[in-house]
Amino acid sequence: MPGEVNQQRGDAVYNEFYRTGGWKYSFFKEYLWHRRNVVRRFALRRGMRMLEVACGNGFHTNLFRWMGFDCVGVDRSRAGIEWAQKRFPRCTFHCCDLSDLAFTPATFDVLIARGCSHYHYDLMSDLALGTTDTLMRYLRPGGVFVMVIATDLSGRREPGRIWDNVLEDYRRHFSSFGRRWSVDWIKGAAVCGLYNQPAKQVDSLDSIPETAPALTT
Repeated sequence: MPGEVNQQRGDAVYNEFYRTGGWKYSFFKEYLWHRRNVVRRFALRRGMRMLEVACGNGFHTNLFRWMGFDCVGVDRSRAGIEWAQKRFPRCTFHCCDLSDLAFTPATFDVLIARGCSHYHYDLMSDLALGTTDTLMRYLRPGGVFVMVIATDLSGRREPGRIWDNVLEDYRRHFSSFGRRWSVDWIKGAAVCGLYNQPAKQVDSLDSIPETAPALTT
């Protein structure tokens, strides 16, 4: 599996990257984008308990705290977590792998994964499916798992490079869990939701802007 082959190399690269703070973001732009495309889209409410997985340097964990959520960040990069703890001391961070989360089941109202490497390749792989299955254990009834991940919908599958999955790939992934789900594409990113409740007979239609690239398989 490409993700498994590149995982060790990727961890080393990201550890070095996070020693200098990792990605830099505009707080104002990220606040507006997440308020519109995550908080409002999934009807999230202030005070909800949230877990951000693969939180990196902790920027978005802190962003969600400012939005009024009780947000905890986890990442397997020690360098990323050390940076986050130093930069955002009011937030709670844990360094651990997603397969070894030390939380009680049904603890969170919201799980959010932004660019998690487990979803960069084959979304029907054991790694991707197993990660979602594991994460859902920590979601309270009625809660929602939100995935935000960059893609141009080109279907690019070049060896050794991150895949640009198409919307049908995300639909197959989320529909396999027998729960209510939604998949949308918003200006370069797939924004997906998996709810901790049974699937309805007819899922809501996925919205694809007119400017979206043509879907390929």
